Amino acid sequence: MSLKDNLQNTAVITDLENQDLSTCLKEPFKRAGILPLINQAREIYVHTPLGATIFHDKKPIGGTFLDVELAKAIILACPNKQVIFYEAPATAHKNIKILFDKLGYTDLADKYSQVRLLDLKEEDASTKQDCVTLHYGFKYPPLILPGFLFDKDNLIISFSNPKAPFSEKVAGFKGLPVSLSGKSLIIGSSIFSKKNLLHLAFSDIGLGLKDFIAGGLSKIYEAGVNCVGINGGRVAGAMVDQIKVHPIEWNALVISSNISVADVVTVALMGFNPPEIGYFQELTQQGFIPMNLSEVSVTEIGNARARLERQLANENPFLPQGTPITTRQWIFGMLGQLSFKDRLGMMGRIIPSIIKYKIGKKRKSGSSAAESV
Repeated sequence: MSLKDNLQNTAVITDLENQDLSTCLKEPFKRAGILPLINQAREIYVHTPLGATIFHDKKPIGGTFLDVELAKAIILACPNKQVIFYEAPATAHKNIKILFDKLGYTDLADKYSQVRLLDLKEEDASTKQDCVTLHYGFKYPPLILPGFLFDKDNLIISFSNPKAPFSEKVAGFKGLPVSLSGKSLIIGSSIFSKKNLLHLAFSDIGLGLKDFIAGGLSKIYEAGVNCVGINGGRVAGAMVDQIKVHPIEWNALVISSNISVADVVTVALMGFNPPEIGYFQELTQQGFIPMNLSEVSVTEIGNARARLERQLANENPFLPQGTPITTRQWIFGMLGQLSFKDRLGMMGRIIPSIIKYKIGKKRKSGSSAAESV
């Protein structure tokens, strides 16, 4: 039986106003039923969203990375357990070790002996034989995930900063207009043998990404691995375009032992209607969240929900503003983050992938049409 058949439909919203971040997870973990999962785990792997960090004047912009104080809170809430903070290289940040240094994680690991930092580029090189590859035919490029995600003795925690709007399709909510812990886990855990902009485009402009994430989560649950979702922090991010974010005061965390429930509760806090979003429709169909969202039990610590409702009532920066970004703008924006040399190299690698994908999809469509005649 897949772990998916026993997922809990509970979440905790905790208010961070006037709270010490370093101790903010102990009570929510208790109320969300996460303490038994911690006690049972041999190791705890925390996907740490650092790869999308945006810097301005050499300082990181809040809402684009996991604050090291929240990382410390995870350590203190998991006593006597080895905690591994990991991230995969991204287009703008190829060297995760540099990010660990800049954002205070190296100092954190020096202070706490049970902490280890993992760059998935090294994981790719050292334990590639343990990786699990998911194939989607011509719908997506293959998804390569590290073996530790499929070891039932591990507990996986995915942290995410709420960011939106994020999708070319956001006007009709057909894609994925938000970046939360489900997407953060699957995309942030991906091991790329080469950079592939086609893959990245599927990841971040929502072209059917719902199947991509749901497929990855299903495989993890089939292996019997628990995934905790945590969304929030001091600040969230309103996307100006694909590489610009305005920080928004948030001061809340949504926590659940069911990563999809954490996301659906967070999306509602952000002012979206989850049933209108294709991603959550897919999660409902696959049984990750209940058909009737009133069946999700939410416990509140503090008054974050009422405060955020008032804050977003007059003007909600998470909802789409003006003309949605196009695929072309997204791709050239991503290329603009690279040096000229890297830009040429990336184009040389991705153009064959795109051509292969388009030819294969056309052949498949032609074959399907012939069979239906």
